[in-house]
Amino acid sequence: MFYQTLREALDGTYRTADLQKLAALLSPKVPSRKNERLELIVIAMFSDLHGVYMKLPKLAQRAVSETVHSWDGKFQGRMFANKYKSSPWPQAGTRYQRELLDIFLIGNSMPHDLFVKLKSIVPHPPEDMIRYTTKEELSATELSVKNTSRPALVNLATFLNLSADSKIRVSAKTGKGTAATIRKMNELLYEPDWYEGDSDINYMQAYAWPLLLQGGRLAKADGSFLKLTPAGRKAVQKDLAGGIKTIWEKWEKSKITDEFARVTAIKGQRSNRGRTMTTPTKRRPMINNMLRDIQPGEWISIDEFARIMQSNAVYSFELANYDWRLYFSDPNYGCIDGGDTWPLLQLRYILVYLFEYCATLGIIDIAYGEPYEARTEDYSSCWGAWDLPYLSHCDGLQYIRVNDLGAFVMGHSDEYTEQEPDGDLFSFDATEMILLNPGSLPPGLELYLDKIAKRSEVDRYRFSQASLLNAINGGENLSVIKKTLQASASGEFSEELSQLFTDVAYRSTAFMSAGQTTLIKCSQEARKMALANKKLSSLCMPAGDKYLVAVPGKELQLIKALEAAGYILGF
Repeated sequence: MFYQTLREALDGTYRTADLQKLAALLSPKVPSRKNERLELIVIAMFSDLHGVYMKLPKLAQRAVSETVHSWDGKFQGRMFANKYKSSPWPQAGTRYQRELLDIFLIGNSMPHDLFVKLKSIVPHPPEDMIRYTTKEELSATELSVKNTSRPALVNLATFLNLSADSKIRVSAKTGKGTAATIRKMNELLYEPDWYEGDSDINYMQAYAWPLLLQGGRLAKADGSFLKLTPAGRKAVQKDLAGGIKTIWEKWEKSKITDEFARVTAIKGQRSNRGRTMTTPTKRRPMINNMLRDIQPGEWISIDEFARIMQSNAVYSFELANYDWRLYFSDPNYGCIDGGDTWPLLQLRYILVYLFEYCATLGIIDIAYGEPYEARTEDYSSCWGAWDLPYLSHCDGLQYIRVNDLGAFVMGHSDEYTEQEPDGDLFSFDATEMILLNPGSLPPGLELYLDKIAKRSEVDRYRFSQASLLNAINGGENLSVIKKTLQASASGEFSEELSQLFTDVAYRSTAFMSAGQTTLIKCSQEARKMALANKKLSSLCMPAGDKYLVAVPGKELQLIKALEAAGYILGF
């Protein structure tokens, strides 16, 4: 309850015996009457507020400082415990002995008059410092470490190309990829999924990509298939890193899915007509704030990430509106609203958001182990959850770091320069391209080559006039094709291939569309008159014996010129 004055708070909260103990902390002589005790405490506090504050133990001073410099004057126990790793009350739990701190914080809230006066007395609390993990500490673990940026960029190119060819089928209702599509996308990943071969863990990257493309507005559902948006076409042709940035920025407000729905062990998420859970659009910005505040290139443990998120209000979010509607196994017995639900709810959401979505996007590198038994202490005492091998398939995530791509996406750097794969990928022989190492060809590039050339052998692609013209007709750009090939090639184009590109450049521009034209049918006599008329002949051209064609863009002028000559354009 919120109180305007210290006297109201003391009177409304404490019994006479409590007031006696509190008054004794401020004066050696305690009155016998309640009103007199209240008066003594209030006068003693406000007559020497700084002096009383200085009598508090160090941790208690920190608790007052954290409360005074909050916006609402409420003491946040979880934040304090995570920041200082202790309680400000020496006997927390029993609380039989009243402390001086109980006058400052009454019912975990500070009376308004005390709150206002302490603003100018109490210093700001120290900032919480993030503890990063050293490379030596990480090396001492037996975790799998993945650098994600290049795989994500290649995967983005792959799946944008698939969308352009209408090969990603999604549910019209949920936007999720179909089971067959997810299996196919999983096969095309640049590198195997995090838990490749584990049949108990559903696909992660292939599951997330169709949702990310839609939530990032690079693709949209057109019937049962994804189609590229203008932003998607720009990304695949010119700026994949910019495409990743667009997805991350748009995803924050996307309503296509709730990432926590993947934590299937917790039931009841869709109860109360979907109002049980808070909207993800209010959770994601909080995690993104934390990601932006991490030093790029530095590893941080998930436990430290979670601690900082709980110790600072700028990262705080609620996952459920009604915790009591969520349960394990049986709604009559397994409700999870008793006790500390943060490890069950917020932490699991953070794990899924980081592992399945941010890592898939390539903005954080990850170090992880198996999810089995990784965090059982969080839920093993919950009714109905005793035998769960993990609560979330993302429980194995242990460390993350914001990489170079993430630094660009989050605004730490103005541009991103992709690291090219080691070594050249192919060379040229006449009009053929020879793969130097077929097994190292990224799937996205392989799909691209299938569009612009024909595979003649396992390690060879043949370019022809027809293949290149078909590619241009399908929306590809000849200069982009040339730059893409030269970027990963050993040596220059062969003479034959250079000539082929020159010929195709001519053939693709020899006839250019000048826009739609108006065809006018007329008699031979009228046709002769129009072509002999100085004004009319400048606005139209002959087309056969019975037709004239209006000069593109001059249709209205031609109509007015006909009217001036005493004619109208009939229909």
